[in-house]
Amino acid sequence: MAYLVFPTSDINRLKVLDRSIATAQKDAELGTSFIPAELLLEAEELKLKFQTVYDLSNASLSVRQKEVREKNESFGKLAVVVRDFFDGLRRRTYRMDHPAEVLRYYNITAGGELPTFSKDMDLVSAAENILLGEQKAVEATYPAMSNPSVEEVALALESAKKEFDEIAPADRAVNKVQKDLAGVREPVDAMIKEIAAYIQFSMRNQTTSNVRRFMRTYGFEYRYLQGEAVDEELVVNETAEN
Repeated sequence: MAYLVFPTSDINRLKVLDRSIATAQKDAELGTSFIPAELLLEAEELKLKFQTVYDLSNASLSVRQKEVREKNESFGKLAVVVRDFFDGLRRRTYRMDHPAEVLRYYNITAGGELPTFSKDMDLVSAAENILLGEQKAVEATYPAMSNPSVEEVALALESAKKEFDEIAPADRAVNKVQKDLAGVREPVDAMIKEIAAYIQFSMRNQTTSNVRRFMRTYGFEYRYLQGEAVDEELVVNETAEN
């Protein structure tokens, strides 16, 4: 037997509330109210509150996605500069016949193996080692690196750190609004179920198929068991949409 399903996503919660409110208002204008006026007013206020928090949630998630994207882009550029610096340093050491120990200034092995960057902070550490190593190497009379220069590494590192530091505030904003959103879901779910209960009680003398058809005008949906015949109206609508 077909059974009523309640929305489980926030967007569908809003859709059911919005459709229920709009349909209830039209029914009231026609002089037939299936839910009390007080409940309708409460539903309107709750829907507005939920919509506001939902929009804030989407906005905060969008900001966080932007910050994450910008952080990833800045770290991607830093990775290129750092790898180019190390590659150039290794080739220059061989080309100019510098002792391999010069590589130790930059905290890489005398064999010239590049460090691994499994985490963002690994890359930051490698860049910071370049800045410190370059200073020590120049003081030891080795020529400054170029293409890229240590200044390029410093600029890329500064940008990456800035973008990394902007992730935490964005995370906190998302967590706060998600908590607010979770707090309003329960009353919204309760309101949707109460609206459904009022309609079902008002139509208790109708056939189950008529009740289902009417409930759909309020935004509610039904789920059918496998092989179960669906309401004729639903079949027509699905065929038309397809």
